[in-house]
Amino acid sequence: MEEKQINNNIPENPKKKSHKKLISNLIFLTLLTVLVVILLLSMGEINKIGESLSHIGQNYIWLIAAIGLVLAYFILWPFSQCIYGKALKIKASFGESFLIGSSEHFYNGITPFAAGGQPFQIYSYTKRKVTTAQATGVILASFVTFMMVTNAFAIVSLFFWQDIWNGLTTLNMQWVIWVALVGFIINFSVLLFMIALGTNKHIRNVLVKLLTKLANWKIFHNEKHKLLNRFGNFLVNQIPNFELYCSNAQVAFKQVWSHKLATVLAIIIKIICMGCYYAIPFFLLKAVGIDIGFDKIPLVLFATSFAITSVVWMPTPGGTGGIEFAFQFVIAAVIGMSVKEDATAVCLLWRLVTFYLVIIISFILNAVFEAIASKRMKKEEQNV
Repeated sequence: MEEKQINNNIPENPKKKSHKKLISNLIFLTLLTVLVVILLLSMGEINKIGESLSHIGQNYIWLIAAIGLVLAYFILWPFSQCIYGKALKIKASFGESFLIGSSEHFYNGITPFAAGGQPFQIYSYTKRKVTTAQATGVILASFVTFMMVTNAFAIVSLFFWQDIWNGLTTLNMQWVIWVALVGFIINFSVLLFMIALGTNKHIRNVLVKLLTKLANWKIFHNEKHKLLNRFGNFLVNQIPNFELYCSNAQVAFKQVWSHKLATVLAIIIKIICMGCYYAIPFFLLKAVGIDIGFDKIPLVLFATSFAITSVVWMPTPGGTGGIEFAFQFVIAAVIGMSVKEDATAVCLLWRLVTFYLVIIISFILNAVFEAIASKRMKKEEQNV
């Protein structure tokens, strides 16, 4: 009986209340991007950075290869979600799941902690009459798969520890290791927490009790402190939603993981997907004229994984600000770049093709899904 109530609960359309927030997030991301670009350009002579980028004219084939990997990454990204949806026999087609999964880049890219994708995906699934429990389970399983794969890459990157440490020592950047340690701890903790949240009712109940006690704390209900009072009311209102999210996740999570073949296939595809993503910098290095042999592909690939894992804790949209500097320092260190302008040029190129290009494509595909879904809903209403 409880499961039926959960399954029939359709989330409210988040878009009705989030247009202003969406616009403000886009403005914030734009301003933050401008600031980061200015800071990156200030780290070297602009004309030398431009000179590094000018080598693309002679090495454009490598830039095309990098963009090809970006597209491969983008196409493969939602496949895990599609596979889990197919295993659960949800009402959304494979193509619809693909479009919904592709929208994740856009909503995650414009929200702090990359937290905007899941609510919009769940709502999009309900447009195709997929239950909230099933949608939550599919998306959570896909996210856990992603976390498992990225953590696996991060662990393997530690086998290149000596190369990374020697490079950072040469650049006098040993402090980056402490930043990386924080990132690694957070990344592993999130993976363990999400698995526990999807499988353990005791943990869910403990979290609900803690949130309830926090929400009822007197300091959050003092009318003299309007900001704290508002936060307290927000917590009180969100506790039922959190309970529902956990219940939905646990109902479908077990169903998803019971399909072992689908799970294995989803993990393999995600490994290929992230392998494409982490290998992109190698081809960008060659695009700006850096003489680097193909034997360095594994080093660059896992150094990129190391750099990204280091700054997962950044609260800015898409990790903007931290991810650029982490990437620049680590890549420069392992490749032994003596010219910092080359590293800056590669960093700018990398962020352009792996973040902004992906966000644009994601936005377009999300618009395509919205148009198709709206058209189908109108037809269904007319038939009724």
